[in-house]
Amino acid sequence: MIPEHEIVNRTPPEILSEIFTHCLPVDSASQDTQQLLSSVCGPWRALVLATPALWASLDITCINDVLRPPLSVIHTHLQRSRTHPLSFILRAAKPEEYCDDNPHLLTVLAALAAARHRWDNVDITLNKMTQDILDLITLGNAPLLRSIRCDAKRSQTTLPLPLRMLDCSPHLESFNWGTFESPLLLPLVNTSLTSVSLFTTLSVSECITILRLSPHLTSASFRNFRSSNESPPALHLTHPTLRTLAAAGQGSIMFLDTLTLPALLDLDLTIDRADWDIIISTFIARSKPTLHKLILIMMDTWNFEPTILHILALAPALRSLELFYMNIAAPFTAALIRALSPLHLHPALSCARVSRAWNSPGFRAALMACAPQCSVRAGARKPKPMGSHA
Repeated sequence: MIPEHEIVNRTPPEILSEIFTHCLPVDSASQDTQQLLSSVCGPWRALVLATPALWASLDITCINDVLRPPLSVIHTHLQRSRTHPLSFILRAAKPEEYCDDNPHLLTVLAALAAARHRWDNVDITLNKMTQDILDLITLGNAPLLRSIRCDAKRSQTTLPLPLRMLDCSPHLESFNWGTFESPLLLPLVNTSLTSVSLFTTLSVSECITILRLSPHLTSASFRNFRSSNESPPALHLTHPTLRTLAAAGQGSIMFLDTLTLPALLDLDLTIDRADWDIIISTFIARSKPTLHKLILIMMDTWNFEPTILHILALAPALRSLELFYMNIAAPFTAALIRALSPLHLHPALSCARVSRAWNSPGFRAALMACAPQCSVRAGARKPKPMGSHA
């Protein structure tokens, strides 16, 4: 029998190198793996240094006066990854917490921008977007880029959405750009896109144009519609591949009224006008989707009970229903209990979540009695005001 250490020693370097890459953590780009593997023996160290894939991921924290890992380590990764596609996470802000701008941020971004031709998956969280930062992120070609998410807590109001990235990234599949109050400069054209999430000032016509020019989209989120006073688009749109849609803002219902989405599975909608019941019922009847998940955030209880009953009748495959109220003092508890009674509840429905205003033992007991097979959670999701980042 061959000793175990001899089996390892006889393993071809290209196979051992592939094994090393599978030792990298999935959810982070820690340097611990490279250090651990390279400390085993001299040949392993040489192999680690000669394997670009082990150095092609970075997880950078650049908050207040903290820079982790140090700039020298970042440069080392960039050099040792050579021509391998590069993925990185850059955290320059904390959620729900104010941070000072880090003095190293521009230097770090400049180093990463020099390797933009190798960008693969990019995730950036910023305290504030400035023109200098925007240029470092977006200027230049990114031919390998497949996914980018950029979320800035604040930004200069004059900054445009960086749609030039789409022209320079032919393989881009996911485009997630957040907290920009600047106008959208159409056209948003990239036929490879399968997912788009925009938090910018949008009109219904602009969103329709985005869907029309992105025929392979499966997921879309538009979170800051402009006023619903605009005239509805003249042309109706049928999008055959969109499976997930989230819409919020003052024109979200009008947006739905212009669409037919036969492949839709998940719908997340903020309701802001009294005729929502007609529009959403007509949309579901027109699209005939196999709807699995429905989330409604309502500004009032307009025609609530008959509409929910109608939606349940039109969506027999519904598995998850989430209902939230905002700007009202008392929940419409009796109507919800009646709407979810055994006479109307579909067997597929297995999860219901409701506003925490309903989180009382009496309500939960009543709902469980009406739907014993349904897992009920109250206050599971905190509704966000229209226009806030999701």
